[in-house]
Amino acid sequence: MWVFGPLFNYMIYDLSSHYDNTHSQYRSTSSFWNQPEKASDSWNWKCLLKLRVLAENFVKCTIGNGRRASFWFDNWTPLSPLINSIGTDGPRNLRVPLNAKVCDTCNQDGWSLTNPRSEESLRLHTYLTTISLPSDTQKKDTYDWVVDGKTYAGYSSKAMWAVLRPRAAAVGWFSSVWFKGATPRHAFTMWTANLDRLPTKSRLLGWGMNIDPTCGLCSLHLECRDHLLLSCDFALFIWNAVCIRLQLPQVSFSSWPDLLDWTRTKHVNSPSTLRKLVAQSVIYAIWKQRNNHLHNQTYILPSLIFKEIDREIKNSITARRLKKRFMNLMSCWLH
Repeated sequence: MWVFGPLFNYMIYDLSSHYDNTHSQYRSTSSFWNQPEKASDSWNWKCLLKLRVLAENFVKCTIGNGRRASFWFDNWTPLSPLINSIGTDGPRNLRVPLNAKVCDTCNQDGWSLTNPRSEESLRLHTYLTTISLPSDTQKKDTYDWVVDGKTYAGYSSKAMWAVLRPRAAAVGWFSSVWFKGATPRHAFTMWTANLDRLPTKSRLLGWGMNIDPTCGLCSLHLECRDHLLLSCDFALFIWNAVCIRLQLPQVSFSSWPDLLDWTRTKHVNSPSTLRKLVAQSVIYAIWKQRNNHLHNQTYILPSLIFKEIDREIKNSITARRLKKRFMNLMSCWLH
């Protein structure tokens, strides 16, 4: 959507010349907001037409001489586009053509509308008594992007993203998954695991698949996220090797929140950044080995897996050694 923001700006601020020069076949329907989509239209043009439903809520028109603003389709009153608030029967009830400009609905004596036949039409009549009549002595009609009551000088991708994709409440696990210096593939696997969206056998079984739900790495318990990544004998060997390397007591995670708490714990020998880096590398390595064993029937000893993790950690720290958070991590990992 954001790719077409500048194009929307261009069309909104220079509609007349745009249609005269580029889309002369649409002159009979002069408003951008009610242009029909045709099979012969370009792909870009079709995309713009599809985005009108979103854009019409943010494009506000200020009436000047009324020669540019569409009476029914432009957002020039507090009632939103009148074709939406009054309805498709509006042109017949108010005796105003569908393609009329605002200046077409008034003369020097006032607004030339029929008596209102609905509550919305009455509200429109009431509003019109509060504004001055369009006239040739006034400036041209203008259009603005208005988001949450704030007017922007042109299209704002940032403001539009914020209003169309509002931020959810902050979650406690965010810093354990997405942090500066994380390895993207490790962080993604960690994020998927944190949401319990990895296709473990217990989840596949819940989807109706006829499979053996036993853990492929230990062949003792049901393969769920917490067992596979935290309490399986294969995983425990790797977590114990990590604790030995960091000179920490042996750890036993009873649940996933315990792992997240562990990554956020600060210690002189194992800063939080190092713990996050290690935890994500371990989760990724275990999940990779699980898939390797399941699909390729290849089993690698956990001691060899830890050597791969060790190499991953060293490479990650070396690549980011100039960053403040990573300057002392190598000594913490190798001590």
